[in-house]
Amino acid sequence: MVAVALLHSPVRAQQDAPMSLKPSPQLREDIPAAQRGQLPTFLSGDHVQGTTDIETTVEGEAQLRRGATVIHADKLQYLQPDDLAKAKGNVRINRAGDVFEGPELELKVDAFEGFFLEPHYRFLRNDAYGQAERVDFIDDKRAIIRKATYTTCQRKPGPSWMPAWIINAASIRIDDEEEVGQATDASLRFMGVPILPIPSLSFPLSEKRKSGLLPPTIGIDNINGVELTIPYYWNIAPNRDATFFPALMSKRGIDLG
Repeated sequence: MVAVALLHSPVRAQQDAPMSLKPSPQLREDIPAAQRGQLPTFLSGDHVQGTTDIETTVEGEAQLRRGATVIHADKLQYLQPDDLAKAKGNVRINRAGDVFEGPELELKVDAFEGFFLEPHYRFLRNDAYGQAERVDFIDDKRAIIRKATYTTCQRKPGPSWMPAWIINAASIRIDDEEEVGQATDASLRFMGVPILPIPSLSFPLSEKRKSGLLPPTIGIDNINGVELTIPYYWNIAPNRDATFFPALMSKRGIDLG
C-alpha cells in the first residue's frame, strides 16, 4: 500500500506562515465551503504514479480522501490543476454519509460537481435507497438522479424479496439543503405492480415536517376488494397539520378520505 498527500498551491504558499490557534466555543460538524479548498487530498493504493502538481494515478484498492468526501475504486486518476477525480471499477463514494456505488465516476472534488454512471445509492438521513442510469452532482447539496428508483422499504433476506412500494421516475432532484426530493414523470409500484402514474411528486429526505405523500398501504376484504391507500401529509403551519387518506378500492371506486 502506497499513500501520498497533495496540497493545493494556495495552501503550500501559506506553509511558511507561523502557525496560530483560534479558540472556538464548539466543534463544527461541517466544513465551511471557504475552507474545503484548503484541505489536503490523500491518495492511497497498491500502485501510485504520476507527475508532481499535474496528475496522479492509483491502481489497486485506490482511495481518495478529502474532508468528508471519500472515493474508493479499482483505478483512480486525480488531475490536480482541475481538481478532477476520475474513478473506474467498483467505485464507491461516501458523501457525508450518503453512499453511491457503481462502475464509473468523474468528480470535481471541492465543487462536488460531476457524474456517476449506473449507481446504486443509499441516503443517510432517511435510509432510502435505489438505483439509476446516472447521477449528476450539481454541488455538495444538490443532485439530479436520472431514470431512478426510490424506496424506504428495508431489504429482507431471500432472493424473492421485493419492496412493498417503490417509485420509478425519469428524474429525481435531491436538495439536501431544503431536505426535499422532487420526482418527475414518476410511477408508483406496489409489490412490483404499477399502481399510479404521478407527473410530479415531492417527498421529505429527513424527519423534518414537510407536505407530501407518505408510504402507501394495501388491504383486501370482501366489501372493498383490493384497497390502496396513499396518505398525504399537509404541513399547514408550525403548529398545525393534517393528513388525508385517499383510497382506491377495486369494488367501490375512489374514497377521498
